[in-house]
Amino acid sequence: MWQVGVWEPEGSLSPILAQRTQGLPCFIRACSARCPHWSVELDVLVVAPHAPCPLCLPPCAHVLVPGNVPAPQFALPPAAVVSYGCASRDTLTLSSLSHTRASVAVQREFPRLGGGMVERQELVLPYTGPDPMAFLAQVGTALLLGLEPGDSGLYVPETM
Repeated sequence: MWQVGVWEPEGSLSPILAQRTQGLPCFIRACSARCPHWSVELDVLVVAPHAPCPLCLPPCAHVLVPGNVPAPQFALPPAAVVSYGCASRDTLTLSSLSHTRASVAVQREFPRLGGGMVERQELVLPYTGPDPMAFLAQVGTALLLGLEPGDSGLYVPETM
């Protein structure tokens, strides 16, 4: 079972991820502390869009981090760091957004947890959420877990 840690200040992303990943071999663990800590080694660490700037993060195999924060320090370097945001240097970006659809650009390849690579591509996905960065965090988490668009409802955030 994959261990997915979500570091978030307001606790809005982890409930959505937990709901959307039901039935998958993963366990979502949330933390809102200033210095995040988990009692297990994480396979994926998701840093929520509005989390404080990370100083030092716990060991993890993969990390998904907003591109607009300074590069975090790790106790041990992860196998993959995937950034999301609006800058061209980010791994995942929004190339277009409407009230019903979002186009997510995968700018660079990155490894999936179960093996294989996420290739450079454009994903056109349903979108109804109020926060585009939380949406990108959901898409990034799904891709790291090996989900393809349409595998689950993970891509459609709840209205908060």
